[in-house]
Amino acid sequence: MKERRKYSRVKKYFAINIVACDSDGKHMRFDKIRTNPKFYDESGIDFTPEGIKIMCSKPLPEESKIQMKMLIPDEDGLNLIRANGTIKWFKQVKGKYKKYFMIGVNFRDLVQDDKEKLIRLWKKYK
Repeated sequence: MKERRKYSRVKKYFAINIVACDSDGKHMRFDKIRTNPKFYDESGIDFTPEGIKIMCSKPLPEESKIQMKMLIPDEDGLNLIRANGTIKWFKQVKGKYKKYFMIGVNFRDLVQDDKEKLIRLWKKYK
């Protein structure tokens, strides 16, 4: 299968908080919900300047629009990057004790400062 990415993936684990999801016109803000489902403790697996792979506890439908906050570490500390994205694929994975989901997200509408920060981190880890 031919690689379609313009940038190579960088394997780096980091914390991610999915703040909101819009699927078929149904908008949910997870930071406003006092009970589950909250998408706080998700993990980023790898990233490029164009997208990320997330290990997620709950399924989110393809083509959903999400808002997220990522905390990507480097030697100076944690870098907060806010991003909007579109879920391009997901698959269910069975772990030893429970199932989880791998989700591929393409970035969209990145603020210039966050985009520059993401590219700097990508160059550092590639």
